[in-house]
Amino acid sequence: MIQTYALELPFRGERTYLHGTDLYQAALASTLLTGPLSLTFHSLLKNQPDLVCSTESLRHMREDPAFRAELRLGSGTGALHAVLLESSRPITERKVCNESDVAAPAVVDEAARSAVLDAPTIGKPIEQIVFLNKHLHLRLLPQLSSKWLFARLDLLAPIPVESPKKIIIELRQVLGNRFTRSEIFWDNTKVGSISFSTPQ
Repeated sequence: MIQTYALELPFRGERTYLHGTDLYQAALASTLLTGPLSLTFHSLLKNQPDLVCSTESLRHMREDPAFRAELRLGSGTGALHAVLLESSRPITERKVCNESDVAAPAVVDEAARSAVLDAPTIGKPIEQIVFLNKHLHLRLLPQLSSKWLFARLDLLAPIPVESPKKIIIELRQVLGNRFTRSEIFWDNTKVGSISFSTPQ
């Protein structure tokens, strides 16, 4: 059975595309499953998205011209498959971007290739993870790009609603000077990884 949810999201700050943190939150709010999570963005969304969900594989929808991202929640036969398709509905609203405020307290250890947020209070946990990772990239890899895009998220379970006492991001791989993978630690426990890419 396929279900489709028409999402309505604002642009964040001066961006002309929907931000991955907002897409993550909207997609998770439309589902109730727990367990492992994988989210991959393939291209930017500049119009409102439709979230298409099914208990069956939606791999064939990668060929749709409107295909922008895919999500898998859970594991085995109980897994939920989803894709984000770009609709023709325009985005007419904007909201303030809190990136600078979220990342301001971060402490970067360049030798350890890590960044830490102690007792984060600003922003939601997904924002804290993504903006902390971006802050780390801008400090460690300024020669590669001044802009980085949230490309992939792999988690053992959806991010808790409440922030932890500490978030640590450790940069592990830089591939072809365009793709990266960082590990995410939640109160010193590894909970998954996040990947960024440079704009094409």
